[in-house]
Amino acid sequence: MSVTVTLPLSAPLGVGRIVAVDEEASTARIRDLTTGVAYLVPRSVLPDLGVLPWRGRVAACTVIAAEEGVTTDLVLDAVPVPGSAAPSGSAVALEGASRAAAAAKAQAAVWGGTDRPPQEEQPHFW
Repeated sequence: MSVTVTLPLSAPLGVGRIVAVDEEASTARIRDLTTGVAYLVPRSVLPDLGVLPWRGRVAACTVIAAEEGVTTDLVLDAVPVPGSAAPSGSAVALEGASRAAAAAKAQAAVWGGTDRPPQEEQPHFW
């Protein structure tokens, strides 16, 4: 999901940077997670992002200097917040591997005869 945000200030953020958006009273804080620089803006300039805190990767950044003032247009792509309800790809893969290992152990117990005593080897007559 891409979100376009127009900020009423100069916020030159590099493409690929990850920013966190959270709320402080009636202001929103946009923080570059790489450098730690925070930009405080009125909450009204942000579109509805859903649940805060929200993270996004900068897809495009344009700083516009006009006679009326400076604005920054940011295009942000959503990035999952660690600890959120949606598991990551590696977590899903590990969960699937754990289920497969449990299923293999169950099949080995059924077919492997782990609950039976070993049979004696028959003598060979040559």
